[in-house]
Amino acid sequence: MFRMDVSTAVCLYVMSSLLAIFVGWILFEKKVIFPKFIREKADVWECSICAYIYVDSTHHEISQCPQCKSYNKKSPEERLLES
Repeated sequence: MFRMDVSTAVCLYVMSSLLAIFVGWILFEKKVIFPKFIREKADVWECSICAYIYVDSTHHEISQCPQCKSYNKKSPEERLLES
């Protein structure tokens, strides 16, 4: 083991902590660690049989309920809202 003065150890500890904070700040600013999550537009459906509310992002006129497996069609009012 090597001998180290207390002031040198404290200085190394503070400098390494500041370096870690600086590197983390740069990475978050560049968005390297966590890229921005882009969510595409999704349709909210309500099943006409079981009244289950679910999200379907396929943008079709007919969707299948994940709970009861029945097919649901968009109503004319919902089609007008999309325009």
